[in-house]
Amino acid sequence: MLTTIDELWEAAEKEMGADEYVRQSYAPEPSSDFKRLQEGKYLGCFAKQYNEGGSAPALVWACQHERGSRHADFSVYDENKRYLCDIEITALFTKPANKNPQDYEDYSPYPVMPIPCHLSAPGVSLRDIDHPRAGFQPYATLKRVIETHLRDQYPPYWLVVYDNEHGITHPNLTELRQRIREVLEKRAGRNRLPANLKQVWAFDWPNYGKTTLIRVWP
Repeated sequence: MLTTIDELWEAAEKEMGADEYVRQSYAPEPSSDFKRLQEGKYLGCFAKQYNEGGSAPALVWACQHERGSRHADFSVYDENKRYLCDIEITALFTKPANKNPQDYEDYSPYPVMPIPCHLSAPGVSLRDIDHPRAGFQPYATLKRVIETHLRDQYPPYWLVVYDNEHGITHPNLTELRQRIREVLEKRAGRNRLPANLKQVWAFDWPNYGKTTLIRVWP
């Protein structure tokens, strides 16, 4: 069933508040319902920035597919409901500090710092973003995540990557673009890049003064 991409985003925002979004994002086994809402949220954020950048045709309608459908996560259409392409959505999260992560603390590269009593507030933590935990490697999961989403059984599709690695500090999509291209170029050099992969994009949440959408490939 076709739904506007804005409606998918609005449904995700309505169904899960900020606290639930964080809890489920870092849970050992997020629910299937949450995963669908999360994908809708990511698609909405990407499409808004893509459309505002003046790209045409605009991404307006979408059909969300079930697993095993031989489609990417979404089939996307223009304002007149003409099919454009499939879009596969994925995200880059920090590699957890242990083998059995349970929540956000196991993923955060930044240690919690003491908060002076007069500044403390429920649900608020202070983190030392200048001194990540020992052994932290940025984008340690990138190669695996990208290669997992290179699928030759899909119709022509775009791969869209949400950069959660810089969600706490600042968008740095120029660095991410180069890292993703290195993975794709190595695959292309071995003739192992799916011919149906037409475009790759990376995005972050909108941030005034920083680039939060970038075309990675080709």
